[in-house]
Amino acid sequence: MTAENIQFLDIFFAVCKRYKIDYYHATPTQRGFVDAVAAHEYAMKQARQQGLTREAVPPFLGIKRSERSNNRPA
Repeated sequence: MTAENIQFLDIFFAVCKRYKIDYYHATPTQRGFVDAVAAHEYAMKQARQQGLTREAVPPFLGIKRSERSNNRPA
């Protein structure tokens, strides 16, 4: 496994724990939610490490961000 895979899995399992979702026994809706949150948090972490703003990361589930939020660090 690569270091990126391990970072993603750390975030993924933290999201599962935060929302108290057992991924293997979850409904398709719950799985989709966990997948979306984990992918977004991973993208934000990568952008933060590269020194980018939030604008570089697609918004969570397509929700529009304000200009103020877009210009903040990731």
